[in-house]
Amino acid sequence: MSQNSLKSIELEKFILLKNLNPVFIYENLSNNTIKTLLKNETRNLSGIYLILNKFTQDYYIGSASTDKFYARFINHLFNFNGSKVVKNACKKYKISSFAFLVLELFPEIVNKENNKKLLDLEDFYLKTLLPNYNILTEAGSSFGYKHSLITRIQMKANYSDERRKAIGNLNKKFEGNILELRRISLNLKPLYSKEAKEKIKSQGIIVYNFDYTVYGLFSSIVNAAKSLGCMEKTIRRALKNPKNILRRR
Repeated sequence: MSQNSLKSIELEKFILLKNLNPVFIYENLSNNTIKTLLKNETRNLSGIYLILNKFTQDYYIGSASTDKFYARFINHLFNFNGSKVVKNACKKYKISSFAFLVLELFPEIVNKENNKKLLDLEDFYLKTLLPNYNILTEAGSSFGYKHSLITRIQMKANYSDERRKAIGNLNKKFEGNILELRRISLNLKPLYSKEAKEKIKSQGIIVYNFDYTVYGLFSSIVNAAKSLGCMEKTIRRALKNPKNILRRR
């Protein structure tokens, strides 16, 4: 069994504040027993995970394809082959300050055909919870992102009580296109609709690498353009393309 009944005060506070209902919770991450437990409990599963710095309450959200939760856990927190922001935070605050949470399980074996659905689920969590460690990517931090800016981004994104309630219901078993149903319940438009593209300049956007890892989450198209070193119109042109692909020259 996971540590769901043995949460620290800091973790309990975070879960209540965000109204989360994690599937699995792990602390004392350097303990080999915990590592083995995590590996066994998440074997052959896929879904969304969260890495929490209990000391600062900053966090990172990512997705894991089938049987990759443990690999993500090890790469981010021990091998340091994942997020450089998480790596730097882990070295500064030590592994004892971190917790690993599985927020939601994806109900299918991930393949090329349904991988986009998993990424859409990750996208939903990123845009709803606005994790600091995802915003402060290596590229983003080099342009001077500060905590005060993150606070403004979160306020702008309107992380309201309604959204907290929506997050609290995310672990219910779903059928069909669950992401679409959630957006309807939150009165949100589908991502990349014509209306969304017209308003995207004032909304947060997420940039993915070609390997489907998250490059960065930005508060506007302007900030994304600065980080990518391109013109704003280049990003707008990419968003108008059905594949939403931005190619660097």
